[in-house]
Amino acid sequence: MALTEKPILAYVSPDAPNIVRHLNSSGIPAFAAPESCASALKGLLPNSGTVSVATSNLRDVDCSDIAAGSLNEAEAKKLFARFGVPVTREVTAATPEEAAAAAVQFDGPVVIKILSSEILHKSEMGGVALNIAPADVGAACETMLARVRAATDAKIDGFLVQEMIQGGVEMILGFNRDPQLGAYALLGAGGVTTELYKDVAIRLLPLDRASARSMIDEIKAGALLKGFRGNPVADVDALVETMMSFSAMAETLDGRLDEAEINPVFVLPEGKGARAGDSLVVLR
Repeated sequence: MALTEKPILAYVSPDAPNIVRHLNSSGIPAFAAPESCASALKGLLPNSGTVSVATSNLRDVDCSDIAAGSLNEAEAKKLFARFGVPVTREVTAATPEEAAAAAVQFDGPVVIKILSSEILHKSEMGGVALNIAPADVGAACETMLARVRAATDAKIDGFLVQEMIQGGVEMILGFNRDPQLGAYALLGAGGVTTELYKDVAIRLLPLDRASARSMIDEIKAGALLKGFRGNPVADVDALVETMMSFSAMAETLDGRLDEAEINPVFVLPEGKGARAGDSLVVLR
């Protein structure tokens, strides 16, 4: 700010997303929720990065075999799984023929995705196909490969054949860094609605279960998890555990982790768990 050297943070109430957006784009950290503003203030305190053993999610997981750079989706999910994040059942295939053979293992239609560490947003390149019958997988892969190659010269690692998740609430769970405040987790409405609704909650890491639940309560999409308009109540406990495992991964990798995202996290009906549906990881 030109008028003062003191740091300024703004909590905007009532809900005024355009004002929040304008302040943020002008270099003034602005928040739509008091909890987010409080977390930011806490991050500015001296020694705020010091975490007690009681709140740390550090885990003794060896990740020394994972090279720097962007991981493809299969690699990213294997990394998540090391920390206890539940992932979808899936098989990698080098060719359309291998993908067709792998699809027979699944009961019913599958999801097919192009596999590439150089394509972070596969759907934008035509690299995702949903609800494909096993008998049609080979032809669908051939069509997808031609479509993606026409759109980009990125290196293709093969295909991912994935179980088709039916039902559940789609959420996004992400990790990033603010140059001043440090590492943070993001939770919001997932799937294709993420950028449309911009309905997110942010907390500095590490997370504890109380913080994870407050993030769920803060976002409007949280109502979908609680049986909105007669829909089944979602497995919120499983989502919280997924958030804790995700936080553990981010905290353990520390400076090696540049970016991470699960979109969507499928939160299934109560008692049926959650699954990481699509994943992105970039390591320094």
